[in-house]
Amino acid sequence: MMTFAQLDKRLRVLLEDLDGDFWPALLEELDPPRSYPRSEAVHDLCFRDAKALAGYVPDLRAIMRRTPAKGLSGEDLAALGSIRGLLNFSARLPVLILSHPDYLGNANLIDVYNGYRQTLREVDEYLALAAAGEG
Repeated sequence: MMTFAQLDKRLRVLLEDLDGDFWPALLEELDPPRSYPRSEAVHDLCFRDAKALAGYVPDLRAIMRRTPAKGLSGEDLAALGSIRGLLNFSARLPVLILSHPDYLGNANLIDVYNGYRQTLREVDEYLALAAAGEG
């Protein structure tokens, strides 16, 4: 059974090289104010990153179902806080893209954002149970 600490470690490893060569290539094109990468490429990168990180939500939910919030170890509590922070930050990516006029109403982006919003709500409820010692 995976723990919050193990999932946190997996996510940190994922972040070490999330996009392979795509991100460095975009940075090579970025030399403000002289040159910028295509905005579509940046939006695609953000969407793929948000989807990749959201792919770990089923693991997170499985751990929360199997692990009572009451009595979480300090290590797992800290790891869950770290995971929550990463998800909270990642939720900004679809929001950023949705704010662009070309992507208003994009169903895939809306689904990704709504998934993050729901997951963050569930994690917050779980953390509240842990804090109250009611898990």
